Amino acid sequence: MSKIKIYGGIILIAIISIIGCEDSEEIKLQDDQQLQIFDGGISDAAGRGATTANGWYEEEEIYYILNGIEDVTERGQNDLYLIGGDRAYQANVAEFIPGEPGYSVHWNVNVVGTAPGKTLNDILASPYASVHYPEALFDDVEDILDAQAAGLIVIVHPGVVVNCPVISEQGAEAPGNTQLSEVFPPFPDTF
Repeated sequence: MSKIKIYGGIILIAIISIIGCEDSEEIKLQDDQQLQIFDGGISDAAGRGATTANGWYEEEEIYYILNGIEDVTERGQNDLYLIGGDRAYQANVAEFIPGEPGYSVHWNVNVVGTAPGKTLNDILASPYASVHYPEALFDDVEDILDAQAAGLIVIVHPGVVVNCPVISEQGAEAPGNTQLSEVFPPFPDTF
């Protein structure tokens, strides 16, 4: 598996956590879906390492540090896509990386789910599913937006912004950092 290596200093990225966090906030998505958001953090004053995670950008794996939720509902044009929820079934998908127009450390959160009447198999039968499946159903924002245009998925904008700069794989694996698991449960028929 190839990895994107980002150089030029440590840049922090944030994501949100959806399962069982005490310091979380719930956002109602649809009739029976809820998104719980955990306000994570980077290294503390005692010098303990950061929590890091993997993600996807244009069919390549990227890495970032959890940095928390911002007190705004939207900022800039940089988007982060959570497939079925934050790291529910795969790593999140980033729209831009450092060096590209549109990149910033602020990411607007978007939650991706199957469209009414559509299933995982419908997405897998489309040209939009990743060649990395089952590791990633989607690994590129363009494919996500094309799947939405084709009526296969819906995208919910919960009005959450996270601070999300990207780091190198070496930075993510640096001593003292805690890496989130890259093992995910299988996708259900609908999510």
